[in-house]
Amino acid sequence: MRLNKSLIILLLWFALVISDTAAQLLLKKGAMNGKASGDVLNYFILGGYSLYIVSFVSWMQILKTTRLFIALSTASVLYITVAFASHFYMGEIITTNIIIGTVLISAGVFLLGIGKKGFN
Repeated sequence: MRLNKSLIILLLWFALVISDTAAQLLLKKGAMNGKASGDVLNYFILGGYSLYIVSFVSWMQILKTTRLFIALSTASVLYITVAFASHFYMGEIITTNIIIGTVLISAGVFLLGIGKKGFN
């Protein structure tokens, strides 16, 4: 049975958001736990870069099927997911200013994408 094209695109977006957000968290954890000498393999950093590969492949497939301005606008959700994931999984503090700033950045990127509707 062949999957619906819309479902595939939705799954690609899901894979992009999850893999990119998780990669950011793993790289942060790896940077915090890393050794300066570099003689020990850091599995957090290795995992983070591995997830970036998943993120890259997902992004390339999304770009094949989605107009660029829509893809970039929609990808701004990563600002939100990384901010909240870092709060819940790493204990980073989210202040009102961070929430407002994250929402404004996401809204700004979204508006920039909408402003390019006339271009292909």
